[in-house]
Amino acid sequence: MSPSQAVPWRLPTGEEADTGTMIRQVLDAVRRHLDMDVAFLGELTDDQEIFRAVVGDAGSFGLTEGSAVPLPETYCHAMVQGRIDRVVADTAAEPVVANLAATTRARIGRYVGVPVHLPDGRLYGALCGIGHEADPGLRARDARFLEFLASLVEVELGREDAVSARRRALEAGVRPLLDGTGLRVVFQPIVDLSAGTTVGYEALARFSAEPRQPPDAWFAAAAEVGLGVELEMTAIARALSVLELLPANAFLTVNASAETACSAPFQEALAAMDGARVVVEITEHAAVANYQVLTAALAALRARGARLAVDDAGAGVASLHHILELAPEFIKLDISLTRGIHASPSRAALATALVSFGAATGAAILAEGIETPAELEALRRLGVTYGQGFLLGPPGDLPAAAPAAATGSLATATRGRTRPAQGSPVPRSAGDRLRTAAPV
Repeated sequence: MSPSQAVPWRLPTGEEADTGTMIRQVLDAVRRHLDMDVAFLGELTDDQEIFRAVVGDAGSFGLTEGSAVPLPETYCHAMVQGRIDRVVADTAAEPVVANLAATTRARIGRYVGVPVHLPDGRLYGALCGIGHEADPGLRARDARFLEFLASLVEVELGREDAVSARRRALEAGVRPLLDGTGLRVVFQPIVDLSAGTTVGYEALARFSAEPRQPPDAWFAAAAEVGLGVELEMTAIARALSVLELLPANAFLTVNASAETACSAPFQEALAAMDGARVVVEITEHAAVANYQVLTAALAALRARGARLAVDDAGAGVASLHHILELAPEFIKLDISLTRGIHASPSRAALATALVSFGAATGAAILAEGIETPAELEALRRLGVTYGQGFLLGPPGDLPAAAPAAATGSLATATRGRTRPAQGSPVPRSAGDRLRTAAPV
């Protein structure tokens, strides 16, 4: 296999740093057990060797991690081509080795190296050790020991290569979505359960791109490759663009991760909106690294009249933490709590507790996933203020959603809906819950 088939790789950092640590541990074992001054992992590309990881007295050889030398000057290139042995105990005694530029320039007296391949057989480069002085004690068994250590490195490189390939595939799938290709937004009405009127809309993302998968999977993929904020903002911007097309007394909820909510594009997008008509929803699945930063970002939005909702209440402790830290105007009951609530005393008890909590803190309760008249009636009896679900109105395109009235057992809403007073509870809408909508 020629060096042109080498696979590019970089020592990982951050969360993937364990691979880099493991490789350096292997290099240290090479250096100590084979009595080498330096051990390194070299990547062989089409025209050079790149020293990806170096352990030992690299400076005395003129080496630095990340530096490169032309292939014709390298021991590793000559070794994988079979022009020199894997073990060279005395470079001065081997004419081919003695004539390599590196021998004189770096004052190399001994060398041991073996090829490194990925699990599928592709050449990556070489695992090597070098020393300034000759060592007559170096034997073929030392190369076998090095081969064993190289096999450990190969496993790690193979894993990292698979991760990199997956990331490339994810990014290739996500990038076309950033200009809106394969993404559309639908709107589901949010209903005042007492009056039977539609008071707002939730915007939901639908993805037609391949592979066909739920929106939460697309958003997770985007976040994994560092494009999470961009994809969220694409969906949020599309949702906000129709705000003026909704009835004047209807609000729109946009969902955002904590990272997106703190971002400049999100702040700028909402600054151009009528804040009193927008509810920002932070979901349970959005990790919050720093509540102080998030609270400050939300405070700027609230100062312009926007309100805050927390999603998935009742589904786990993360949403309860959000509620306590963020003091939202709206608390949304998770569908797992809504479903079958009419026949479940435990669900009803938890919903009752959240209603009482909301009354004490000034937050309205919004139930999602209402699908049966029995669930609807139970929620009304418990004092839940707002609701949404297929019983009340399925998601639809804007022309169908904007004039849609509450359905099911609720009275038909009039076109002149009453908008909740400023500061009163209002349900959520576009952006985040984008993630949990099923693909169309």
